[in-house]
Amino acid sequence: MLPPKEEIKRNLESGLPILIYDFDGREEEVDMMFYAGTVTWKSINLLRKDAGGLICYVTGNNEAKKLGITFMTEIVKEKYPPLYKKPPYGDEPAFALWVNHISTRTGINDEDRAKTISELHKTISMIKTREDEARNKFYTEFYAPGHVPILISRGLKNRKGHTELSTSLLEYIGLERSGVIAEMLGDGKSLSKEKAILYAKNNGFLFIEGKEIVLEVIK
Repeated sequence: MLPPKEEIKRNLESGLPILIYDFDGREEEVDMMFYAGTVTWKSINLLRKDAGGLICYVTGNNEAKKLGITFMTEIVKEKYPPLYKKPPYGDEPAFALWVNHISTRTGINDEDRAKTISELHKTISMIKTREDEARNKFYTEFYAPGHVPILISRGLKNRKGHTELSTSLLEYIGLERSGVIAEMLGDGKSLSKEKAILYAKNNGFLFIEGKEIVLEVIK
């Protein structure tokens, strides 16, 4: 059962991460997730050191469409068809562009990635009321390729990965579909669910399972 909306929102808005496990029989992985609206270099530092996986920015499909961003799979299908293959778990990846904000130096250190993510969040936050301005900001203030991959949700009914789980959870609690995720790694492979639960408990972070999100979001 999901924790109360207010508790999840309070944790994320205060800058704390939430740990999300996908599903038994899928990737069986845990991602650390922050709300992009509160990301600082310290958030990126924690993702890099305690999670360890690829640090990605996640948003919704509708938001991406309004900015004119498409899935990388569509580009691969068109330009490099022999390279198009689905991962072992069966879903098409959520990857789109990799970007840096123009104010960053190399784009890779904690401060640079936090800046890129914060500006992506500002861009997404503008879409509802200032769509043209948001689109202009995106194409004026970012460049590609960069060091922050953008992942686009395909919707929980179509795909049940961490991109969809994270953005659906953010929408469920009333926040923009704008987050940052990184897989939690162990020695040589992904961190086990049991060790992730212990980590969450020891650090006072919420641990949420994908099935709990699906039960609340898809009714």
